[in-house]
Amino acid sequence: MNRSVLNNRYAKALLVLAEDNNILERSYYDLKFVYEVFSLQKDLKILLKSPVVRIGQKQSVIRHMFENKLHPLILNYMLIIVRKQRGHLLEGISGAYLKVYKKYLGIETVRITTASPLDDKNREKALMAARELTPYQIEFEENIDPDIIGGFVLDLGDKQYNASVQYRMARLRKHLTID
Repeated sequence: MNRSVLNNRYAKALLVLAEDNNILERSYYDLKFVYEVFSLQKDLKILLKSPVVRIGQKQSVIRHMFENKLHPLILNYMLIIVRKQRGHLLEGISGAYLKVYKKYLGIETVRITTASPLDDKNREKALMAARELTPYQIEFEENIDPDIIGGFVLDLGDKQYNASVQYRMARLRKHLTID
């Protein structure tokens, strides 16, 4: 089975569990924290993947790292995943959960990349352009990349609107190149 499909299944099951226990919003922040920890702790991923380390030791590490930081239901869910010898999936499950949660609430993450920080006027223009691409509530994520020279690149799921100077110059170069 594809790992991303498995991550999504576990994430959806956890979403139902969180909703049934009235911790939906808390679960989002907890899983966001888990995802960030796994992104920074490469040793933790290696430990959870290792067949040499016993399950009890893996659970102790998870308990030690997250016990006072997560809702008990989320922590117990993670411990069950480890007990079922799927601890190496925790990073993927937490990342999938963030997406499943946003989709459930009708939130779409829109990433805008500009050469310099956006002012309020341009932020509003970009937001209007994003609203034309999706019917969902928009969560805006701003990135700075001086390489695009000017303009902006708007990423929304699998859609991209590229209005950067770098892109326009590359198209012009391609058009002017004679083989």
